[in-house]
Amino acid sequence: MATVITHFYNEQYLLPWWLMHHTAMFDYGILINRGSTDRSVEICKQFAPHWEVRNSRFREFDAYDVDQEVMEIESQISGWKMTLTISEFLVCWDKPAFFSSLYTAGHRMYSIRIIMMIDDPKFGYTDPVYTIPLVKQRHHGILFYEMMPNHGGRFIHNFPQGAYTPGRHTSQNPSFKYPAPAFVLKFFYSPWNDWMRHRKLQFGPTLSARSRTLNLGIQHMFTLEQMEQTFMGFSNITRDLRTFPEYQMLGLT
Repeated sequence: MATVITHFYNEQYLLPWWLMHHTAMFDYGILINRGSTDRSVEICKQFAPHWEVRNSRFREFDAYDVDQEVMEIESQISGWKMTLTISEFLVCWDKPAFFSSLYTAGHRMYSIRIIMMIDDPKFGYTDPVYTIPLVKQRHHGILFYEMMPNHGGRFIHNFPQGAYTPGRHTSQNPSFKYPAPAFVLKFFYSPWNDWMRHRKLQFGPTLSARSRTLNLGIQHMFTLEQMEQTFMGFSNITRDLRTFPEYQMLGLT
């Protein structure tokens, strides 16, 4: 049994891709609605009718509260568990082999490396379509695990709960880097269009006072101009991932 958990807040743009992708990857999902006012709940019920949608008890975004809620839910379920955001897509070379390897490798928690997906404005991308998996429509990014080797990835584990530190990139549980071709593709500045600009702008006003004070999630406080400047900076170092052998093994091209 493998379960994926996520919070969502007005994610009607990414949710169809995310749900189509992860319902094929995981046996079950728990989708936590943080007060959405768009079609997100309807989309969850349409694309994952056999999964659970529950309301968060929090309306503000607070890293401590969100992670505590996730760990409480994890403690209620057994098997392998993974918590992702809606912008994060788990990809691997072969689903049965991937989940089988979690057992045969003999550990209880694995860190999956992150690739930050960032469009190259010179490549000529068009807006993606829902009839094709999003992970097959964008192929530019930054190997985050090479840039920041001490920064954790995303965890998949079968502990009672993840014992995460705020942000869920590190854990107090013993964990091991998953060595084979498996990644979390985080659609960071990709697809960089008006939908994604709006998505990023909506989170800032929901940050809790504690998050603002502790600079947790402070990237969501960017203005549109600041986001565009940040995107242009990243776009200078984004690379065609199809040139990397491990990425090629994922079969996304």
